[in-house]
Amino acid sequence: MPLTIRPATLDDRDFLSGLADRLADFDTPAWRSPAQVAEGDRRDLLAAVEQPAPASELVIAELDGVRAGCLHVVTRLDFFTLRPHGHISVIAVTKEAEGHGVGHALMDYAEQWSREHGYDHLTLNVFPANARARAFYERHDYALDLLTMRKDLA
Repeated sequence: MPLTIRPATLDDRDFLSGLADRLADFDTPAWRSPAQVAEGDRRDLLAAVEQPAPASELVIAELDGVRAGCLHVVTRLDFFTLRPHGHISVIAVTKEAEGHGVGHALMDYAEQWSREHGYDHLTLNVFPANARARAFYERHDYALDLLTMRKDLA
């Protein structure tokens, strides 16, 4: 199947909103419900398509003309060096498109986007319990950098 990647448009809002539920399809931590995770990603994706930020890009992957995934890549500053780098804010593939190279193509796109901006590295966040996503990122040579820890105070 032909795979294309194109900029997201306002016509993609419903697709992006629905795809956000897929991003919460794992055992979330006790303090984060799947609905909360999906809503956070939905908010990010809709803001990115409705009010694009500079030095960021939201793209849609299509298989045979059918929407199959999305990628939102942004610029962040490294906490330690203050140098800008690419950061994958959201990457998602529809269940139907799994195993067809969509995720790999979107990861390649994020790397190319970061290189074109002159960045020397690319980051992303992943929940520790999201084994499917972690394995995918590790196959793309991502390695653990920092861990965020949490303690509830209430």
